[in-house]
Amino acid sequence: MSFVLTPEAEAELSDAASFCRRHFGPVAAENFLTIFESKVRLIVEFPGVGTATSKGRRLYPIGRYPFSILYKVEDGVARISAIAHHGRKPAYWRGRR
Repeated sequence: MSFVLTPEAEAELSDAASFCRRHFGPVAAENFLTIFESKVRLIVEFPGVGTATSKGRRLYPIGRYPFSILYKVEDGVARISAIAHHGRKPAYWRGRR
């Protein structure tokens, strides 16, 4: 299985890494990206991880950082549609595919 990030998720990942860099330093930003990559590998290997949400999607927390990965598995591909910040308005991503 493979994965793909939607353009919205790519922008959120970049914003999240920038947030970590600004508030906690470059090491924290690199650590965030490393943890994100390990979580994506787990999603690819075990597509049922995380908490089920609506429309067959799942939320999987990114460790000690206040973000979760929103994804849905379709045709053998984990489609990541959001890197959801826990402090944002709840479920802002619901309209995404």
